[in-house]
Amino acid sequence: MENAKSRVEIYNEDYVGLNHAYVQMYKFYNKLLECSDADEEVLAVMREILLVYNPTLDRIKSEMTIKTRYKEEPASKSAASVAANGTEGTASASSSNKSSSPVILYGNFTGE
Repeated sequence: MENAKSRVEIYNEDYVGLNHAYVQMYKFYNKLLECSDADEEVLAVMREILLVYNPTLDRIKSEMTIKTRYKEEPASKSAASVAANGTEGTASASSSNKSSSPVILYGNFTGE
């Protein structure tokens, strides 16, 4: 097991997939909440999964390396795209739509 990866390496590689799975389950749960004949047992199980899954994803993310957690675009890339496109509006419009800080959304799965 000399080539075994560390926990952080695995977190870095697989977090995006895990987060995507969480989002898919959350969307599924919300759709079930809206249907008139939802199976209460399925809803309860999905709620329990999401209640445990969300803080687990947060824990995984907290142990990831900083380089992996945030995708940063170098400032020179914006200048290069302006030079390549010949227009400043394209680069400034794309950079103005981006938030400078990450947004974390939390769901209320308790039904309260």
